[in-house]
Amino acid sequence: MTSFDHKKFVKELPKLPGVYQMFDDTNEVIYVGKARVLKNRVSSYFTGKAKDNKTMALVAAIANMTFHITRSEAEALLLENQLIKKHNPRYNVLLKDGKSYPYIYCSVGEDEFPLLEFRRGKKQNKGRYFGPFPSAAYVRNSLHFLQKVFKVRQCNNSTFQNRSRPCLQHQINRCTAPCVGYVTQKDYQQQLQYTFDFIEGKSNQVVNSLLEQMEQAAMNQEYEQAANFRDQIKAIRMIQSKQAVELKPDDNFDLIAVGQQGNLYIATVGTVRNGQFMGYRNHFPTTPKGTTLAEFLYAFIGLFYDDQITADAVLCNTEPSNKTELVEILSAIKGKKLFITAKPKGNRLKLLKQTDENMQNALTIKVNKYQTWQNKWALWQQELGFTEKPERIECFDISHQMGEHTRASCVVFNDQGAIKKMYRQYIMENITAADDYAAMRQVIEKRLASIKKRTLGLPDAFVIDGGKGQVNQAVTILEEHGIDSIRVIGVTKDDNRTAGEERIYLPESKTFIKPDSHGLLSLMIQFIRDEAHRFAIKSHRKAYKKSRTTSTLEDIPGIGKKRRNQLLKHFGGLQSLDKASLEDITKVDGISAKMAQMIYDFLHQKSKKT
Repeated sequence: MTSFDHKKFVKELPKLPGVYQMFDDTNEVIYVGKARVLKNRVSSYFTGKAKDNKTMALVAAIANMTFHITRSEAEALLLENQLIKKHNPRYNVLLKDGKSYPYIYCSVGEDEFPLLEFRRGKKQNKGRYFGPFPSAAYVRNSLHFLQKVFKVRQCNNSTFQNRSRPCLQHQINRCTAPCVGYVTQKDYQQQLQYTFDFIEGKSNQVVNSLLEQMEQAAMNQEYEQAANFRDQIKAIRMIQSKQAVELKPDDNFDLIAVGQQGNLYIATVGTVRNGQFMGYRNHFPTTPKGTTLAEFLYAFIGLFYDDQITADAVLCNTEPSNKTELVEILSAIKGKKLFITAKPKGNRLKLLKQTDENMQNALTIKVNKYQTWQNKWALWQQELGFTEKPERIECFDISHQMGEHTRASCVVFNDQGAIKKMYRQYIMENITAADDYAAMRQVIEKRLASIKKRTLGLPDAFVIDGGKGQVNQAVTILEEHGIDSIRVIGVTKDDNRTAGEERIYLPESKTFIKPDSHGLLSLMIQFIRDEAHRFAIKSHRKAYKKSRTTSTLEDIPGIGKKRRNQLLKHFGGLQSLDKASLEDITKVDGISAKMAQMIYDFLHQKSKKT
């Protein structure tokens, strides 16, 4: 037990809603919780009564606590979520989702003939957004169907504005070719409105409108137009018939099925909006050992909805803990009653059972992958001579482009797999171009400094993507720091750089090991090395691209975007500006004699250097 004076802390707590944070002896946040009454909730941790092992371990690790008062429990939930995402406490359920949810975007109000396209991330542009949707596959399939039926353009504005004749999409009857004036704005807007109605689940309304137009076209003997309306109706009817479970047009609910196997937890979320089922998305939150499914579901729902709740009900395959409290909080955030039930009926029950089946299938696949990784991880001890299975391995890779923009990556793995929150990228400074030895020395130095600063504890091994030279650099640095607990392992390809033909170099014995080409050890080493390479080259490419798209003029003090564009427009490009005389530069509008001299001197100094 730590020396934390819980009695003094509890005495200071108010009987108000809020959020509390627990810290360990390294001042790291280990748990964030919310409470309707702070004093009552926090004091319950220290009653001395028997608790589950997880809570007992948490309480034993507390070295300090802080609290924040909020105006309501709903506000406490939002603050709790923000703090959990910021600190990633090890005793909280952590919902990590690398990709943002996808949307369907329409540039209505922006373009005369608006486009329809796939979007992720923030809603930055004006226009209309539909979603978020549970999966990218659902959005892409929907866009494919909408293009086929309503023929709204999906090409970007650059392509659209530079067409002189219809493209292939028009020829295969998937676009009305507004780019070359083959459709009136009125007719295009009508198809666009049908698109909006269909996305919003008003497919019956669309069908009724198309039926009226088909009949009218037939009466006017416009048989080709009537046939087009008929085909649209047929396509919509086909989509409606494919939905296995019939839903009401105003149905808006989510389905959540949770499961667990060992230390692996899963939550599969299905989405129904406006009577349309939109698919599933699987989540595998990091969850403390000993968490019950009811506790897991309670934490997951709180993290998943945050401040965006578009569902009217949540159907679950099990009851969450503190359900009444959860319903009250989420209803307050939504502004109307939100129902949570594990006992739906009829068609809703059918969909929940389907969601549960999908969850079980996804869990089985994930568990199989996890077990395979466990088998691979054991090979560190079996084949590479570790006295016991390592807890943490770190792999380094150097990346550069002909000596420019040298970057190094550090990726981290344990017996669970990749620990992406511990990945780091390092910029190499003051080294000779393409000097991989100096780059390796520098990245190891920087990594050791980072480990010490963040009190991470030393890893069991450094895996170096390189030959003897790079490996020896790492060994030398560790010796200089007096560190003998980290093993250094080199991974190098054969002369033909063939995947699967890697050799492992062990500097302590100065020997090479050649794993079986398709054995588990070879596959694991390849995966770790490739991940380090991917992470390094991602940063490198970003820097390289920036250097090629950034104007040299940006380095001149006082030259902003407006003046830069003026100069380039006047001379027709940087190459002509380089050749311009001082007098020519002075003639540019808005460029004073003093500034012209500064630009001229800068460009000619640059020329001398190159």
